[in-house]
Amino acid sequence: MRNPLRALHPRQFRGMRLLLLVTALAVAAMVGGTTLLDAEFRGVAMGVLLAAGLIGGWFAVTGFRPLWTAAAGLIGFLLVVSVLVETGPSLLQLRGGRVEARVTAVREAGSSQDRYHYTLTTPGWRPVSGELTSGEPRYRVGDPVTVVEDPNGLADPMLPSELTEHRQSWLALIVLYLVTAVLCLLAGRPRPAADAPHAGARRSRRRKAEPVTASSLP
Repeated sequence: MRNPLRALHPRQFRGMRLLLLVTALAVAAMVGGTTLLDAEFRGVAMGVLLAAGLIGGWFAVTGFRPLWTAAAGLIGFLLVVSVLVETGPSLLQLRGGRVEARVTAVREAGSSQDRYHYTLTTPGWRPVSGELTSGEPRYRVGDPVTVVEDPNGLADPMLPSELTEHRQSWLALIVLYLVTAVLCLLAGRPRPAADAPHAGARRSRRRKAEPVTASSLP
């Protein structure tokens, strides 16, 4: 059976290169948004991902449409940042559960936004995966606190009131990714100006290949 995709020009799929680059960065940001990376290091991770995206984009978007490429890069950057920030809250919304915990340790970091990190345990002395973070000192060792935790420990615990600020964040990420995909495909469409020399060359080759007939002689 003939593959219908062979009838399409390869350059019509150039946008997939940019989409794959954004997808790879989003996956890396997703890993960084879990408990595998401490919250205070996520700013550094964002800088590394941005540098990797700029370097990769330099080689991936040669010959792309400038305006669509700029739009895809801007929305793609917003997607990567959102994935890094919203991975934890999305996991908690999809499968998190409330648990009564107690503060067992307090750690102060250099970050202003997530300066205070609280280690929690349940009344049965089961440790809660990850750390509860806050920009201000809210609790002391021994204070009780109700949090939402991920059963697999991939997301840092959050207060129920804070989690409401991230309503349906997973759905917003899906919509943002689809918009990025459309912009990437539009950015990779062949430009008419770039296709004209190739089309003229193909026509000249066809004319040279045509047999000479009596009707074509002067």
